[in-house]
Amino acid sequence: MMRVRDLLRRDRVLFPVAMIMVWIVAVIFKGRQGSGVEWNEIADNILAGKGYLYPFYGTDIPRQALFPPFYPGFLALMKTCGGSHWIALLQLVQSVVFAGGAVCVRRLAARLYGDKLSWFAGYLVIFWPPLLIYSARLSPSVFNAALIPALLLLLDRARQTGRLKYPLVAGAGWGLLAYSLPAFLSALPFLGLGLKRAGLTWRRALLLPTIVLLTALLTLSPWIIRNAVVLGDFVPVSSNIGLNLAGSNNPYASTSYNTLCEAGPRCAEIIDYDAIETVSEGEFDRQLLRYGLRYMVEHPGQTAVRCLTRAACYWSGNPTVIIYNFRDGLASIILMSLLLPLFITGLVVAIRKPAGEVRHLVFAVFIWATLFYMNFAVRGRYILDIQPLMLVFGVLGFATLFDRIATMGRSA
Repeated sequence: MMRVRDLLRRDRVLFPVAMIMVWIVAVIFKGRQGSGVEWNEIADNILAGKGYLYPFYGTDIPRQALFPPFYPGFLALMKTCGGSHWIALLQLVQSVVFAGGAVCVRRLAARLYGDKLSWFAGYLVIFWPPLLIYSARLSPSVFNAALIPALLLLLDRARQTGRLKYPLVAGAGWGLLAYSLPAFLSALPFLGLGLKRAGLTWRRALLLPTIVLLTALLTLSPWIIRNAVVLGDFVPVSSNIGLNLAGSNNPYASTSYNTLCEAGPRCAEIIDYDAIETVSEGEFDRQLLRYGLRYMVEHPGQTAVRCLTRAACYWSGNPTVIIYNFRDGLASIILMSLLLPLFITGLVVAIRKPAGEVRHLVFAVFIWATLFYMNFAVRGRYILDIQPLMLVFGVLGFATLFDRIATMGRSA
């Protein structure tokens, strides 16, 4: 899909400029790797022969699958290969991933509204501050943000050609993404609907995501087997879905904070501390999952208000993040306030646009992200994974408004 000669020829200087931008930001933030504390600690435990060990939030009880394994394993690899210069090696790898993601965004935009305008989307991605900063620091967001548009391109190619290799490659990529972002597997049914809206028959629209899912599960199978051996239980990827759901759906939950992240009297009302020491990691997470679901069912009005509030904060920037980090929270609100009107305009234009059927796959991702993240505490970094897709539609919205204003000016 993306050969080296294409990076240098078809995508001109987009790829190297993207890499250079990450390195500039990395130099600015040198010595201030503020994010990724948990991943870094797990990586050190891996190198010490302790496995993917991290204590359950608010306790000193160790867990072997609390976090998705991709990024801690990646950090451990960087430390092994890079030695004392591992951060420089990490930033080099992440700059390549970021640049590849920018190219994928540019090509996705080209399928939506043509080659000429797509260059604006590609360059906007590589100059967008949140993506740049997180791509230069310890965060798996750079991998997620690059893989999602790449996988959508593969699915669209599978829709166009019907060749089996495209959903198989997409499935392997989806499995890799699930090692970092397990929840994205739940987007596949929505993408099936997107493929149907893009013109496929129901049979093909369901067959393609099924092939992708089976291939993704095959890609995940080594980790599933590892968890069965180490934990003696079925844990598909990580054991934090119940933690996140219960921590965000309880009497004390807030829009932006997971109640279970710190020990205290409120946690004691939610967590069974006897169970955390006696049952398996997977079973304990299932207990938290049941608690969260039960609370949501028993408090439908409160749950509905929370879900709507979180959906609004997810897409528009969460004001309460300012409490935890004033600078980052304020910057997020300003940027999202600028982007959101253009994004919505671009969405409206794309919905009415007769061509560019790949748009239905992107719509499916937006619907999935809204329905998924409205159930969990919203943090600023959560939208980074799909923010490149927002920028694609933001460019379309800006171009449409600019054209309308220019037309009105000529008419006057």
